[in-house]
Amino acid sequence: MTWTTRIIQILLAAAFVMFGILKLSTHELQMEVFTSTYGYSVGFMYIVGAVELAAGVGLILGLWHPRIALLSGGVIAMIMASAMLTHIRSHEGMRTSVLPLIFLMMALIVVIRSSRSQERSWG
Repeated sequence: MTWTTRIIQILLAAAFVMFGILKLSTHELQMEVFTSTYGYSVGFMYIVGAVELAAGVGLILGLWHPRIALLSGGVIAMIMASAMLTHIRSHEGMRTSVLPLIFLMMALIVVIRSSRSQERSWG
């Protein structure tokens, strides 16, 4: 795995650990956005927060175990694709979908690079 991929992985890990903690700590901005703006329940916010936190920790562990990075990157890619759809569905437009798109691309880089390192280790 290249240093560029490791830097992207560390940045993603830091972001998603922070995002997960914000959701799990019932930060008032997160509560308002999840319930009022997007129409999701508080329980769903906790689930998303726990998954984000686990994926962030998985990316950290993935620095030593590429299989974990592959799984965590895939989970983050799915979360970010869903976030983009949520922004579009709530009529916020593509302007607010730019950040999830950037995180989606970063996660895909981690997934692709991790899968390539897995192919090399398998044979």
